[in-house]
Amino acid sequence: MNTEQEQEQERQQNHKEFRDILSTYNITQVQAAELITMETGQKVGARKVRTWLADPEVPSSRSCPNWALTALKRITENLTSGKSTKN
Repeated sequence: MNTEQEQEQERQQNHKEFRDILSTYNITQVQAAELITMETGQKVGARKVRTWLADPEVPSSRSCPNWALTALKRITENLTSGKSTKN
């Protein structure tokens, strides 16, 4: 089981990776929400994305889940390789 320190490290890493992807591909929070929803079939709104990107000290901040980060990575890999994403 993860310790609190490992969980915090994962949270920070996911937060950084998510921000880096948005920056690298010039993706807005709204676009990220739409792309993740399209890729996973799970409804994700811009407000949810904002909670994932918020400073951890902010009470409304939430950890970016691995499934959302994985979906965003898949989408951006498909964008760079010219493949289409799921319909």
